[in-house]
Amino acid sequence: MSKLTRPTLSVIIPIFNEEKTVQTLLDKVLHADVPVSMEILMIDDGSTDRTPELCREWIEKNRNTTSHILKLIRRENGGKGAAVKTGIRESKGAVVIIQDADLEYDPNDFSRCIAPILHGECKVVYGSREADNRNRMFSAPSFFLGGLLLTWWIDLLYNAELTDEPTCYKTFDGDLLRAMPISGDKFDWEPEITAKLLRLGFEIREVPVSYHPRPVGEGKKIKWRDGLIALWVALFWRFAPIGKLRRDLAAHSVPFAEIIRRRRISSWSMAIVFMIAFLIRLLTALPGLSSPHLLMRPDSAAFLADAGRGIFTELPSIHKPYPSAWRKWKKDTPDFRKVYGSETRAPLYPVWLSLVFGIGSRSLPFAIVMGCLLGALACLPLMLAGHLFGSPRVGIVAGLLLAVNPTAIAYSPRFLPDTLFLLIVAMQVWFFLRFIKNAFGMNLIVSVLLAAVGALIRPVNGLWVLPCIVMLFFLRKIPLRRRVGFMVTALVFFSAVLLPWLIASNRAGIGWRIDTIGSEALLKNTAALESSVTGRKASDLAAAYRAEMYERYAAEPVKFATLGAQLDERDAFLFRKILRHPFRYLAQHFNPAILQQELGGIFLNLGIYSRPNLFYLKMLYVFSVILYMFTVLGLGWYCIAAADRRSWLPVLLFLLLAGYYLLMPGSIAEPRYQLPALPFICLTAAFGLVYFYGVVKERKAPSGF
Repeated sequence: MSKLTRPTLSVIIPIFNEEKTVQTLLDKVLHADVPVSMEILMIDDGSTDRTPELCREWIEKNRNTTSHILKLIRRENGGKGAAVKTGIRESKGAVVIIQDADLEYDPNDFSRCIAPILHGECKVVYGSREADNRNRMFSAPSFFLGGLLLTWWIDLLYNAELTDEPTCYKTFDGDLLRAMPISGDKFDWEPEITAKLLRLGFEIREVPVSYHPRPVGEGKKIKWRDGLIALWVALFWRFAPIGKLRRDLAAHSVPFAEIIRRRRISSWSMAIVFMIAFLIRLLTALPGLSSPHLLMRPDSAAFLADAGRGIFTELPSIHKPYPSAWRKWKKDTPDFRKVYGSETRAPLYPVWLSLVFGIGSRSLPFAIVMGCLLGALACLPLMLAGHLFGSPRVGIVAGLLLAVNPTAIAYSPRFLPDTLFLLIVAMQVWFFLRFIKNAFGMNLIVSVLLAAVGALIRPVNGLWVLPCIVMLFFLRKIPLRRRVGFMVTALVFFSAVLLPWLIASNRAGIGWRIDTIGSEALLKNTAALESSVTGRKASDLAAAYRAEMYERYAAEPVKFATLGAQLDERDAFLFRKILRHPFRYLAQHFNPAILQQELGGIFLNLGIYSRPNLFYLKMLYVFSVILYMFTVLGLGWYCIAAADRRSWLPVLLFLLLAGYYLLMPGSIAEPRYQLPALPFICLTAAFGLVYFYGVVKERKAPSGF
């Protein structure tokens, strides 16, 4: 009987100067407990020590005592990738695995690596050193951190969830690997093959493997330059043309063609949703391209003034001088009133506008188009998160829900920070959900950094780190010690981003705060609360609060000589009033009528908000009602799915990630202040709708919750 009549595992062993370990390793491979035949391909990559001789001795010793195929192939030194490619060409097995010639990996893990491929579950399996042991030993901290960075970088570029890309134990369907062209000759062959597989749509499944690292001094050959090259290779193959590779693989195998087809459909669907979102926003902004005043709102002038003429001409002006340059004070106006009238806004939206003006020569139409682009881009993190957590279908539905949301459409082209903030929050949620799923600390760090950046656009994000920390308490799959470490790390990174601006604000006289606008919002919210208690008009109460504050400032002008001191006094006064009626204040947040305030925003952008067009406004109302009904249905089924799986973590995620943005702006907030809640609302509603569809139409519940 031929040695290859049974399913065969081809073990490719690239070898270079491993005389100390090679025979021990080969013995381990030969006696590995695997349910298949093996062909052991030793690829000597131009060794200059006794390695080739030892390999030949080992083959002669074991040739007649094993049914496995043993082969030594010698070649000139060309690098690990070149040796692996030689082994691939020589291999005949249905499954191929890569084995280093040192003793860091245990061949007894072969069985768990090849099982999913032999059972037809997937085409590629990586043996992960991280899957079961995030605190594993490593050769040196630089190797460990470098591997984590490369893995995170590839996960980010390809929306994957690998835990250990640089692992040695890469296992492939033999036909797939032999049909896959590889150009890298060094260590760069690994990120190349990973990138191509992920981009083509092949699942890379991970199984835990053991690992016993050897010190750098004992022969590890990879250098820091190889890490930089790997990062570049992953980026290159994310955008390099692979049309010919797709066609060749599709022609090679019907199963390959089906995998590639599904990925193409998913990619094109995401592109179509993005284009729909962009074109809808652009169409509603068309009148504004010729008449930008249609897209101006009361706050727009301040942001435009802060942005200046463009970042390449002048730096944006953030902290306004005192007394305020925006008011003309009478000669007898007290100084405390002038200081009180000053204002500072969060810096990053004016900086963004300044950058756009610098690129577009302060063209307002160009800034409008860029705003529409930001609004469309916010759909992408949602689709990626939906794909990762549920399925491509969940991602597409989530993207569509945000793409057609009337409030998101209305504010995309306007000269206000809300759309930029929406994009940052969507990315923040995407990275945080990635962390929730795979406990990869790098994702948490990026999410927290994005949250801090968001706080410099809209200070409402300044406390987002708190629900983040609460969520960490419930991630019991992470050991408590590591959760505490994550909490401390999150606080450190969050503070590091905000602290420079807070110091600058304090030096400018507004105290340790990001802007002064939040204090004004607090005043209006408190007035609305008192109005519900006393029956007085909120505007009258707000005026009374200001008058009371003026008296306090005038009584102690030295104490309240800076705006920061004044706002500290006023905020403390307002918080005391809110604490008298905390439950009433929270109840005021639940007011669905607030959604009606901006349903006509699209018509305001178009400049046709008038009585003859009430028919179109009613049509918009009907569409919005249908949209919100589907959203509510999806949210309901999302909760049902959580109950069905007896997992309340998803519900807690919704309450923290969406509830935070619904509650923080205050009880009288306009819908635009609650736009950041949309990413997670759309995502959870999408999963619920797909779940509902699966149960009703396909008679099965979708996986991936």
